[in-house]
Amino acid sequence: MRTLSVGTTIALATGSILLGFACAPAPAATEGGSTFTTAGAGGSAGQGAGGAGAGGALFDAGLPGECTDPADPDGDLVASSLEGPAGKDSDGDGKPDALDDDSDGDGYGDAEEAVNGLLDPSFPGQARADACAPLADTDGDGTPDVRDLDSDNDGVPDQAEAAFDPDHGKHCRVLVDCDGDGVIDLIEVAAGSSPTDAASKPADPGLYFVLPYGSGEQTKDFVFSAGVARADIYFLVDTTASMQPAIDALEASLASTILPTILNGDLSAKPPIPPIDDAWIGIGTVRDLPWPPYGQPGDDAYRNAFDLGGARVLGDVAPPVKQNGAWAPPTSVATILASLTASGGGDGPEAMTQALWLAAANQPFAAVGPSDFWNPAAAWSNGSPTPPYPATCAAPGARGVPCFRPQSLPIFVLVSDAALHAGPKPGNDYGADTTGTRTYAEAVASLKAIDAKVVGVPVAGGNPGAARADMKDLAEKTGSLYHDASFGGADLPLVPSDDVTNGAVSKEVVRQLGLLAGAGLHDVTTTRASYDCAGGVDCNDDGQVDLEYHNPKLGPGAAPFDASTLITAVATVASAKSPLPYASLDATSFYGVRGAAEVTFRVHARNDVLKPPSLVVLRALIRVQTPTGQLLGGKGGVRLVYFVVPQHLEVPK
Repeated sequence: MRTLSVGTTIALATGSILLGFACAPAPAATEGGSTFTTAGAGGSAGQGAGGAGAGGALFDAGLPGECTDPADPDGDLVASSLEGPAGKDSDGDGKPDALDDDSDGDGYGDAEEAVNGLLDPSFPGQARADACAPLADTDGDGTPDVRDLDSDNDGVPDQAEAAFDPDHGKHCRVLVDCDGDGVIDLIEVAAGSSPTDAASKPADPGLYFVLPYGSGEQTKDFVFSAGVARADIYFLVDTTASMQPAIDALEASLASTILPTILNGDLSAKPPIPPIDDAWIGIGTVRDLPWPPYGQPGDDAYRNAFDLGGARVLGDVAPPVKQNGAWAPPTSVATILASLTASGGGDGPEAMTQALWLAAANQPFAAVGPSDFWNPAAAWSNGSPTPPYPATCAAPGARGVPCFRPQSLPIFVLVSDAALHAGPKPGNDYGADTTGTRTYAEAVASLKAIDAKVVGVPVAGGNPGAARADMKDLAEKTGSLYHDASFGGADLPLVPSDDVTNGAVSKEVVRQLGLLAGAGLHDVTTTRASYDCAGGVDCNDDGQVDLEYHNPKLGPGAAPFDASTLITAVATVASAKSPLPYASLDATSFYGVRGAAEVTFRVHARNDVLKPPSLVVLRALIRVQTPTGQLLGGKGGVRLVYFVVPQHLEVPK
């Protein structure tokens, strides 16, 4: 006995194993980045096992002209002397081929399979004048179509082709693309579209592997977009006395300007602003510790929980609300923003360092000063027994006080006219009589621990440039940078080069978030998972509701097969573009990818485990993300990949 994986043609070419598809009458172009070629071994670009060119190799009946006895007892227009050795029974049905008018039992009779009029006229079997004429071998694998279970070697057995084309009018068994729609039958079957209807095509037909058992490793290059896919934007607003005009400007523009631009983008802007399809919004406030000279009694260094009308309202990130066809901020954010009144404060710097540490780290905090102390639990004005920090998030895996979603990019938008107390400038430290405060290094570390980006909006005020200098340092230390291609290119902090007037606050928020979305720097790698969909939701992040789908269970009592296990590696492919869209790369990741630039990964796959008795279709998802799990690329950052495992047969020697 020998094993045969139906639908494979293996050829060696410069040390690589190529899995080919032979197609009549003309081969399609080879796909870029793929180990697949439409000219199979022995096809129009090769030599068949029997020594003839594509479509003309004979199996075991000798060269044309050696058939001297035209006897044809089964009337299939194939002489018994061409049916193989006496007693040969190709389909094991108990009838020898010489007496079987469908020798391989594939649903196509020998009379039809003996000739293929779509072949080049110079190939044997293109036309036949008598029972002794040579037999068609469409894929040139040395086995004539009358005994070949996959005559065109497209991975779909002839028996399945017969089911799709019951009247055999489209010659599906000898056409890799039966309906001529540019998608090979194999993938049409895998994707659930019709291989005989040109109007029926899968949405993304190029992302597939054909993995016969034991055929070796195959590779294919997939292109991904690396832009921001899911963002949680948290406004941290200074509400000390000088900030009321900026607060009013933010409130007036959040629904009318900021939110629509974030969600819809603005490709007419300079530079263009790509949309962030999945963006949530939250808000918190900052003043200072409530004792002189830093602040005033009643000040809060940080607040995310607000007592409004006797109810506790949280500034946690939440989804925007669709109202009358337009996007509005979450009710909680709009309510909090409308309630903010600027007051308090003392000296110039404010408590942004403490607020950032608390918001990102979500740990208990208590500071003691010369005349008072500040403990968020004690400061909660309605006497709730539940301290606001550490916060409790409903969603598993949420991070920080604002409950940033898992796999989302946390973005802090700082709006202030003040430098940072305990910030990068030593002269702005708290005094020695103050204990419990957190250092600037601790705040930076807490931001980096959740992979947060910081966008600075320095409002023009009494100390020009002070807020901007500290925000710039914070952006640089947290990797909150964008790439400016001007003047040879440079990576710059997400902070404007000048202080912002009150009336321009919303414009600058939009501009900086646009720079982050369009040119912000991200490290990019991939993750993969088996595709499984309960149905009725968008399971592959393409913006469309998907039908229920589960990979087949391969074995009694087995779970749906994990198709991601067929992927052996996903490796980076160096770009040929100049300038490069990234700063560097290693075997699995790109570093410093610029905005929504495209990057290419080479997917390696092999099948050393599955020997299905019939064609099996499996699906997996590959998506790009940061090395710490934040999703990137939106619709262009995820690929549904088909794995087609052809029928594995054992046939008589």
